[in-house]
Amino acid sequence: MGELLLNVILPIYLLIGLGFLLGKLNSELRTDTISFIVLYLFAPALIFSSFRSLEISLSSFSSILVTALGVFGGVYLLSLLVEKSYLGKRNEAFEISAVVMNAGYLGIPLIYLMFGERALPFAVTYMVVMAVYHFTLGIIILEGSLKEGLVSALRIPLIYALLLSLLLRDVSIPAGIEKIVKLSGDATLPLMLVSIGISLSRINPSSLRESLLGTLLRFFGGSFFAFTFATFLNCPPLLKKVLIVQSSLPSAILNYVLCERFGKSPETAASIIFFSTLLFPLYLLVLRVSL
Repeated sequence: MGELLLNVILPIYLLIGLGFLLGKLNSELRTDTISFIVLYLFAPALIFSSFRSLEISLSSFSSILVTALGVFGGVYLLSLLVEKSYLGKRNEAFEISAVVMNAGYLGIPLIYLMFGERALPFAVTYMVVMAVYHFTLGIIILEGSLKEGLVSALRIPLIYALLLSLLLRDVSIPAGIEKIVKLSGDATLPLMLVSIGISLSRINPSSLRESLLGTLLRFFGGSFFAFTFATFLNCPPLLKKVLIVQSSLPSAILNYVLCERFGKSPETAASIIFFSTLLFPLYLLVLRVSL
């Protein structure tokens, strides 16, 4: 647990804190430019470099595909129920932030520390599958229209980066190109974390109720639906554990980027990301005992 806090959680909070400080020092700082660059350049580079080197069986891939979809759909329905019962209004930022988790930058190192190198292909596959759902179904949620959502999704290069990675999977790419693509993908995390910190420096305290509810949905909803689908699909023990942990992670940093891109309460997304990341070490103790 100490290694996780020191090597994974602490660096994330340092960058968020630096962004928060920058936001306080300069109230005119804009994060929409950073979000645009991440969404259209660095995030696609990350997906391309990650998926090209992936090795996984068809049965495991199918289980991850179905479980991730079950988690996405199940938590989304729960978020709609919570909005109707407790919040009294719809908030697309609340919905998508409760649904999609940080399966990449937090999930992959966490899975490695908890289960070792054998579990990494499962973790990377889950990240890529959820990213596809995120940038298709997630955008449909933000747009509020199937047609407009699909059109907007087709404008996001992440889907094309995934397809290109499949087409070029067995094709040799010059080392220099491979290196620059990986470097571009690695830049995604610090840029997004600093943007979140800037946004948190301007957060409205009235969103705290939504943030805590979204955090609870993210944790308990993700765990419940992952356990349900992984059990139903009779997944092997290691894969089942990976699916449960990955599905229970804090809200994805890219939720903030998308909400800002589509003008859907990015401050709500930033707040849920912050609180879910802050409280996750406590929830991780519960997960470790139950697995």
